[in-house]
Amino acid sequence: MAERHLLLAGGGHAHVEVLRRLAARPLAGWRITLLTRERHSPYSGMLPGVAAGLYHPEQALIDTRALAARAGAALVIDSVEGLDPGARRLHRASGDPIAYDLLSIDTGATPDVSRLPGAAEHALPLKPIDALLPRLQGLDAEVRPGQAVALIGGGAAGFEMSLAMAARLGPRKVRIVLVAGESGLLPGVPAVLRRRAAAALAARGVALHEGANVSEVTEGALRFEERPALAADVVLLATGASPAEWLARSGLVRDGRGFLLVEPTLQAVGQPAIFAAGDVASLLPEPAPKAGVFAVRQGPVLAENLRAAAEGRPLATYTPQQDWLVLLSLGDGHALGTRNGLVFGGRWVWWWKDWIDRRFMARYQAAG
Repeated sequence: MAERHLLLAGGGHAHVEVLRRLAARPLAGWRITLLTRERHSPYSGMLPGVAAGLYHPEQALIDTRALAARAGAALVIDSVEGLDPGARRLHRASGDPIAYDLLSIDTGATPDVSRLPGAAEHALPLKPIDALLPRLQGLDAEVRPGQAVALIGGGAAGFEMSLAMAARLGPRKVRIVLVAGESGLLPGVPAVLRRRAAAALAARGVALHEGANVSEVTEGALRFEERPALAADVVLLATGASPAEWLARSGLVRDGRGFLLVEPTLQAVGQPAIFAAGDVASLLPEPAPKAGVFAVRQGPVLAENLRAAAEGRPLATYTPQQDWLVLLSLGDGHALGTRNGLVFGGRWVWWWKDWIDRRFMARYQAAG
């Protein structure tokens, strides 16, 4: 019987777990290929710490070449350009299409700059995260004392990165502004945590603007419908992400926002040979938030279901957690957190977060 082919498109959080499990237990009769944009896959949970100077960049990067080698997988550095599910071929930017028997997609999401006028021309998106570190290095060279760096987006990413920028650029007398918009700071978390988060911003010199959405990004300013403009020499975009353009041409079933719809087995709707996890996917019947914690939890289920599909066995279902631990770095060795309605903070919370993150990374950075 001819050897069959499992193609992993994307080096996201779920796929690194798939590779780790394949390294521990090879899949007989199958060859594996990982196609990813970058040799190093960043762990989103540690990137605010990298931006703040609490970690060296390499501490938050998974060497996908080494991980693929341990799993016996071929590595292709390229990006996805299209998909032909009928022919079971994936099209890439550089080179011939890649045929597959089973395909798993974990390519993440792209920054959604289309909804905000001027964002494409005048804002630096935080996603894709594998390109964030080079953008931060460019930012270091660009900003000057007295200038303002504004972050648009009041969710966890905007909150953590605003404090990371305060730690990184505040000593250079650069002003940091967080624009949380109409939804406000950290929507959906307990009110006590929102108050403590606002206090943490104020204590670290980050100006918080809530209650109005940015209507346009222009050179040097953020504009609003009914408020005065805010000066902003550099704008970072931490708002929602959008699906990759190639998904619209794939013929796969998508949700109203364009993300790939997947069953609880993580199979694409109507496509049993295609699986997906992480931000690229939208789970039925109720989509999970676009957050790394869900991609991490999907990894073991995805790994086992790919093996089960390859071996012709029944698949398991993924059930998103209803409550999860939230730990937010304050950029200076302190953190805030919440779980089950409890809110806590301090240096010990940062130590806890640091221990969790380092333990996660050790699974994939080990030499053997």
